[in-house]
Amino acid sequence: MTAGLSAMVFPASGEPAQQSSGLREPMPAQPSDQAIEATALAGSAAIGRIIAERNELRRERERLSGANEELRRQNERINIHRDHYRQLATELLIQLRQMHQAIQEASRKVQELSADTENRDTALMALARRFSAGGNAN
Repeated sequence: MTAGLSAMVFPASGEPAQQSSGLREPMPAQPSDQAIEATALAGSAAIGRIIAERNELRRERERLSGANEELRRQNERINIHRDHYRQLATELLIQLRQMHQAIQEASRKVQELSADTENRDTALMALARRFSAGGNAN
């Protein structure tokens, strides 16, 4: 680790690295043991935070997976109920159509019977008039 820090502070030419502003700042030849220890502790703490965050994300993923599975089950139940109600609605519609056809057929028959009755009544009245007229003529 010290070699890596040294390479950053002192490039291959042996001169301290320049900042982008072009100013040269004197850098210590080697970082102190305290600086290395502080950097290692900071890195270790960062790794610990990353691990804790990863574990939290795993727990969240498991919780969401459970919730997602429950939603899938509910969706399946809803689909079963939807299909059942669609089937009932289809059967109801078929029965309503059959009832409508039966009512139309009965209405047509009633109209035919009333037309036949009117024709019979008219025919009977005409026959009665002929007999009456024939009886008066005699």
